[in-house]
Amino acid sequence: MNAIVAEVARRGRLSFAEFMELALYHPSAGYYTRRRSGPGPAGRAGDFLTAPTTSPIFSRTLAEILAQLAAALGEPIIMVELGAGEGILLEGVLVQLGDRRGDVLRRVVAVEAAEWARSRIVRRCRGVETEARLSDARWPDGPVVLFASEYYDALAVHRITARADSGGVALAEYYVEHDGGTGLRWTLGEPSTPKILEYLAEHGVALVDGQVAEIRPQARSVHAGHLRWCGLDAVALVLDYGYPGRRLYDARARRGGSLVGYRAHALVDNVLGDPGEVDITAHVNFDDLENAAADANWERGIIRALGSFLTVHNALSLLPGAVARGEPLTPEEWAQLAAAKRLLLPTGMGADLKVLAQGRGRAWQAYLQLATAPPAEA
Repeated sequence: MNAIVAEVARRGRLSFAEFMELALYHPSAGYYTRRRSGPGPAGRAGDFLTAPTTSPIFSRTLAEILAQLAAALGEPIIMVELGAGEGILLEGVLVQLGDRRGDVLRRVVAVEAAEWARSRIVRRCRGVETEARLSDARWPDGPVVLFASEYYDALAVHRITARADSGGVALAEYYVEHDGGTGLRWTLGEPSTPKILEYLAEHGVALVDGQVAEIRPQARSVHAGHLRWCGLDAVALVLDYGYPGRRLYDARARRGGSLVGYRAHALVDNVLGDPGEVDITAHVNFDDLENAAADANWERGIIRALGSFLTVHNALSLLPGAVARGEPLTPEEWAQLAAAKRLLLPTGMGADLKVLAQGRGRAWQAYLQLATAPPAEA
């Protein structure tokens, strides 16, 4: 029997939030944390593409943002990446900086839960510190840039629905239980925690009959904790799929919620099948992250579509030189251009992925000088 199925059978009925945490982060069998000898989850050989694994133009653009910030501040920066995976983004940033690294970066910290991934980061990226979580024992000693790529959409969600009854519409929560054989099944029950009702009231969400939604009551406090760690002089760049709450919980646009799985670059509808072998994700409510900034006394921030963010930060200048010169492209340059277009054009990843920039102090003021174009509609 699958190890996670066996654990659900042992523990009994779990909320979907408990199951998702188990499926993704079980110490030995979780999707992200289980030991891997081959390719990791992200990348063409894995199960899904991220912006950093789609095209190097993203890491190159981030490297240039860091270089410009360090120059404006007159001192090197501490870069922290949450959910750093195998270090693909960090490697791209360091390659782009080259001999400028010492002038731009004081420290580089990769925060990654999976031990196997931290080992690969150490091999891939010279001089990068790795941690399983942000450590209170190592407070930053300079300006910080905190980066998170598709980190918050992997936080566990409660899955809820509304059902009409004689008194109007009643809220129910989805649970996961053992099916008595080798698999798992859904079941409905009362909300597992009052935080669910509190969250819906706080965001003014009223589900209609039959609507399904996913919520993360913990996202706000988790993000606020990350921002507080950064101190008084910092910028956070959060790259993720999501919307403000008014759009995320719009019954006409997302009546069935946004929960989905990925395996071998294909959507998986049955997220209960093969737990530990399938990535599970749900869209982020960007209101949670903006409210977290207010809690930490940061600026709530600017949200841009990924393509707009890259364009504002001069990513076009990092395309193969032959593009700007109008010269014929080599096959390798054509491949680079095609990959970059997926991030730059206002379709696909360029529109679906958003970048939320937040900050406080000198670093934030310096960043705002770099990002002067008006933000796109989130």
